[in-house]
Amino acid sequence: MTSFVQAYQRALFQPVVPVIWGVMSIFGIVAGPFGTLQSISLGMRCLYWPVIIGFGVLVGAVLRVLVQDYMGLRRYTAEAPLLALFSALLLTPPFWWLTDLVASDRAAAPELSEMALYVFVASMAVSTLRHAFNPNSDLLRMWTEEEGGAALPDLEAEVVAPPTADEGGPRLAARLPEADCGQIIRLQVRDHYVEVITPTGRRSLLMRFADAVAEMEGVEGLQVHRSHWVARAAIRARVRRRGKVLLVMCDGSEVPVSRTYLPQVEALELPPGERAA
Repeated sequence: MTSFVQAYQRALFQPVVPVIWGVMSIFGIVAGPFGTLQSISLGMRCLYWPVIIGFGVLVGAVLRVLVQDYMGLRRYTAEAPLLALFSALLLTPPFWWLTDLVASDRAAAPELSEMALYVFVASMAVSTLRHAFNPNSDLLRMWTEEEGGAALPDLEAEVVAPPTADEGGPRLAARLPEADCGQIIRLQVRDHYVEVITPTGRRSLLMRFADAVAEMEGVEGLQVHRSHWVARAAIRARVRRRGKVLLVMCDGSEVPVSRTYLPQVEALELPPGERAA
């Protein structure tokens, strides 16, 4: 539950979210889709649309966590249509009911099928806007390739080819600034990036999680979750809270262990709640 809450907070508090809420609210007030231009007064639209869009943002963040973190779909071509479908199924009934409730002219209110189409299109527009604000989105890559331009550079990808292994360290360390390339405690997926956590802080690298794990070759460690890899030497304790197994790391962070990888963790024979050797 803790990991879900953290993922939800990351999805909800992205800088682009208030921009989307404001733009969509203003558009709804001025343009009056769903027949609200004719059926709802201007004053009521100024209240109706911010509330409707705000509710959609809250639900959309939940759906985004489910699609991205639990289903593993992050590319625009896979994520956006699925989010739009889920949004249409979940949001159409309450939106249709509320529109019918506040409409002064019910004849101008849309049918349920029309509302579902509006919600689907609006969700696709929001996903497009969100990906457009991501400078390394695959959506921008598709636009660039279609226009015949050069491919967009990878953020923080100063090393074009996979780095070679330095003596005494994993290949992944070569991607980090010299000040950060000490002991790597763990790896964590966040959006389109892999966060590399060291005793001096964390660094985001634009690469596939599987590639980052492969570049940790030579360091004893294990994947404990679809989004987490930990170094064996950095584990300090294994605890259980609310039925969930967590690993306490040397930096004080707690990493969730999924059922898929639990047998590997249990094989380490870490006494529950006690310090690891």
